[in-house]
Amino acid sequence: MHIRGLIQSTVVTEITAEADDAQEARAMIEEQVPDGYELIQVHNSMPRGGRVIATGRIRPAAVNELDATGSDYQAARAALLAKMPADHRLLSVLSLD
Repeated sequence: MHIRGLIQSTVVTEITAEADDAQEARAMIEEQVPDGYELIQVHNSMPRGGRVIATGRIRPAAVNELDATGSDYQAARAALLAKMPADHRLLSVLSLD
């Protein structure tokens, strides 16, 4: 059996911004997200001093494909998982046979 899996990186990077209010801080975070990355989460905090500090978590948005074969679905899936880099997650599996 031949299968194809879609995988995505799980590597997360943090970016920060400081502003007078939460809405402005979030907008500043969104402006910092580089092409090819997606914004996963924004967390706002207001330490002493009254300004809002926003922390954004981003990860690469690219989805990659892996192919694997095996005698049956379980063997093909095991082969696919063995090929997958440790810092990636499996999004979906498609049977090609």
